Amino acid sequence: MIEAHAADTRSNQTTRPRWSIALPQGEVAARLTLLGVVIVLHNLLEAPRDPLTQAIGAPLAGLLAFLALTLSLGLLLLALGERAPQWRWLRSRRAQTIILALTLGAALIGVKQLGTMVVASFQPPFYPNDGATLDQYAAQQLLEGHNPYVTTSIGAAVQFYHQPPEYTTPLHTGPFAGRALTDYPSAAERTAAFRASPHGAGFEGKLSYPALAFLPLVPFVWAGLPNATPLTLLCALALGALLVTSAPRALRPWVALLFLADVPLLNAAVIADPDILYLVPLFAAWRWRERGALAAMLLGLALATKQLAWFSAPFLLTLVWRERGWRAAAGRLAGAVALFVAINAPFFVNNPRAWLAGVLAPQLDPMFPLGNGLIRLSLSGLLPLAPSPVYTALEALALLGALLWYWRICLRAPALGYALAMAPLFFAWRSLTTYFYFTALPALALWLAAWRQGEAPATTMTPAATQGVAP
Repeated sequence: MIEAHAADTRSNQTTRPRWSIALPQGEVAARLTLLGVVIVLHNLLEAPRDPLTQAIGAPLAGLLAFLALTLSLGLLLLALGERAPQWRWLRSRRAQTIILALTLGAALIGVKQLGTMVVASFQPPFYPNDGATLDQYAAQQLLEGHNPYVTTSIGAAVQFYHQPPEYTTPLHTGPFAGRALTDYPSAAERTAAFRASPHGAGFEGKLSYPALAFLPLVPFVWAGLPNATPLTLLCALALGALLVTSAPRALRPWVALLFLADVPLLNAAVIADPDILYLVPLFAAWRWRERGALAAMLLGLALATKQLAWFSAPFLLTLVWRERGWRAAAGRLAGAVALFVAINAPFFVNNPRAWLAGVLAPQLDPMFPLGNGLIRLSLSGLLPLAPSPVYTALEALALLGALLWYWRICLRAPALGYALAMAPLFFAWRSLTTYFYFTALPALALWLAAWRQGEAPATTMTPAATQGVAP
């Protein structure tokens, strides 16, 4: 039944002119519309918040940010479930037209951001992200023959690249040791404290990512390119190409539109955020999980790039286990770990303590709480702030619960695992919105890829699934 319908769909697509744009309806339209709403909410979260805070006060502004992130995460999970919600508004032409108009408006910003990346690639670096500053400095240190985990520091990196000190991560130590945890230092306070201690005391100063976060930058730095933007631009374009080509041909223009409208994702590429680097191999590992050695290699590359990929690995391996058995899952895990070790071993062997201190810094260093997840209610004064181990325990319980739930439903909703992997971070001490921005489109593309191949459940297939309106 499923195979016959998928064959009919592919036949319809082959007879459709290549230049035509299908108008989805049915469950496909509902899911695309939900993703459009999610991206609209993400774009709102990315907008400057100071004017809103001044107008309505910090507690209410914080509550709105919390609700926006909560709603976006909930709608994303619903969009990827076994069945799309049967809400009438999802199938309303008026609602779909509104979401389409908002998506088109955001896509214009996305096109502008792509142009900004091209121009910025040839300009001196400007990183409103200390991770990018540290990564480029680490590549420079490696070219000079040093172990970056030993010689990289935020003080030296900021001075070397003439970066604004306000874009550094304060720690609850040094000049900020006596400060209330809910009182995150302002940009002016961070700048003053940094200048008073140019070596970076009181700030997160270590290289805090696995080695593949900076190794791809080495040839760019060696070639004399001024910043990391060319690399993140290439990664953004590669990710966009993977997302678009994963969808059925008739739906690719809509996926491309959503990609351009995903302003937070493109903003991350503009500022050379290291998150964009791990997304390409991680999505590809999910997309081609049936190809044993290739999937293991891609997963290993993602794990060796950013710690966020570590959250996704258990869900991917759970899906492989349920689809192909525990031996297939174990083989992919062994291959991924072997590649992770091979990439990081030279730096670890040279100085195990420095490597561990850097890679585990996000978990072990005394950082201020931050984000728009559950912690936002405490930062806004709406709930008392609990000790950080409480949030770690909630995060662990959420991870365990998500894995158990996914074990039961993964064969019926495989793409759901990509989004569920980040859901536990909603309860973390630091639940930055960037953790959640990058899951929506890849998860949708995975669902569309399964539907395209006739692997989606029968309940998600509709006779007119490639016709209708969606953003």
